[in-house]
Amino acid sequence: MSGTLYTAISGLNAEQALLGVVSGNIANVNTTGYKSSNLTFAQALEQTLAGATAPTATTGGTNPQQVSAGSAVGIGAVDVNMSQGSLQTTGIKTNMAISGHGFFVIKTPTGYSYSRSGDFTLNAQGRLVTPQGYFVMGWTAQGGKLTGQNAGNLSPITITPNMTLAASATSQVTVQGNLNAALAQTPASATPAQRTIPVTVYDSLGNPVTLDLNFTPTKSNPNNGTSWTLSVTDPTSGSAVTASGASTVSFTNTGTLSGPQTVKLVLTSTTGAASPQSVQLNLGQLTSAASSTSLTATADGYPQGTLSNFTIGKNGVITGSFNNGQIQPIAQVALANFNNAAGLLNVGNNLWQQSANSGTPLMGQPASGTLGSVVSGSLEESNVSLANQFVNMIMAQQGYQANAKVISVAQALGTTLVNTVAP
Repeated sequence: MSGTLYTAISGLNAEQALLGVVSGNIANVNTTGYKSSNLTFAQALEQTLAGATAPTATTGGTNPQQVSAGSAVGIGAVDVNMSQGSLQTTGIKTNMAISGHGFFVIKTPTGYSYSRSGDFTLNAQGRLVTPQGYFVMGWTAQGGKLTGQNAGNLSPITITPNMTLAASATSQVTVQGNLNAALAQTPASATPAQRTIPVTVYDSLGNPVTLDLNFTPTKSNPNNGTSWTLSVTDPTSGSAVTASGASTVSFTNTGTLSGPQTVKLVLTSTTGAASPQSVQLNLGQLTSAASSTSLTATADGYPQGTLSNFTIGKNGVITGSFNNGQIQPIAQVALANFNNAAGLLNVGNNLWQQSANSGTPLMGQPASGTLGSVVSGSLEESNVSLANQFVNMIMAQQGYQANAKVISVAQALGTTLVNTVAP
């Protein structure tokens, strides 16, 4: 009779464990990035009363005779369901969700952990952190470029609100458009019809300097093409800017540029900027046809700027917009994946750690390989199905009641037996 009691107790313990898993899932139904667990039972080793016998020529074989040996059932496994939960828009741009496989890489005081919960904020130093203050890891752009992203050069992601972008001196000016060939046909006694196009360049300190690019026709034989004298002046002072290299621009009789393609300008400065400053004037997109003159000039370089906004792309790249009109990457969020993500160890606070059966982290850039993409301004909800959990709760309750009833019946039978032999 005692064996029956212990068998029922094992059933009670198993059903109670199932109810514990169910209650944990229900309690975390609104936990961002939570992954539900499933408990499965396993039959315990039974006592063999008689072994199996093989068939003979005159008799059939017999099956083994086994009964529960006090513990009939136990916990077979508690598996984690790593399927993705629904994405919920929050409108907070530092919130992130992963659409697909992968985990955010989190640096804690004890090492790396991994999370599906992207409830991130910026701390006082501009570091991207979890609600517990742990650092979100990724790669920092150098000189406005992201290169060499690998597991060996991860660093905390920093988006300083007042971060500045250093000024960049102009090194290239591009002129494109058409110089009217008819202007070169003016009489020799007439004043040449000069055409001027302004362009703003920047010195090494980011100071803007407006230059005038002056084109004056010098040859009036359209059959042999046209030539133009190029001079560069500073209209604010009227002084000529030092220019070295060819200063005569020539075109064929079909209006295409015959030379030179580039002109080297050397700018001097009295503002404390690096001087002299070499600037290449690109003329390869100029033509000289018998149509109206239309010229445009653009220059690289820019003044110092301050971060005004940032966005996070699907590839995890955090791109900053600066008040000087420049857009540059600041950093990129890193993701990690595992051969057996269900084998990760849950350490609380929506964090997981590598275990002996999870495999090593496979780190990489979002939206590459098997890694999912980042969705900014959203959070991943838990993947708990309340309908399934309610069904499991009912099953655990009924199983618990049935095992308790076995104990009651066994107790009643024991009482009957005692009363039978009692004086």
